[in-house]
Amino acid sequence: MRNFIALKIDLDSTYVSLSATPLVATCTLTFAHTNTQDATLKGTDGKELLIPPGAQYRLERVDLSQIQIKSKAGECAYVVGHGG
Repeated sequence: MRNFIALKIDLDSTYVSLSATPLVATCTLTFAHTNTQDATLKGTDGKELLIPPGAQYRLERVDLSQIQIKSKAGECAYVVGHGG
């Protein structure tokens, strides 16, 4: 059975994982259009990717606890999808 996932991630200048515990999911990662600067996304390979406000990315069967993001305080991102 698949479980619905809906998360709001509050960003800061230090990296935060998309999930505090291991969570394999297929989802859409959306960066709020109200963000005022690019967010930085870091995956398991350690590479950093700049993401503009309002961007959306589809993630398939990834462990959300292994993906980290940061920006400035007050910015946010959303994760909506399913796990299982």
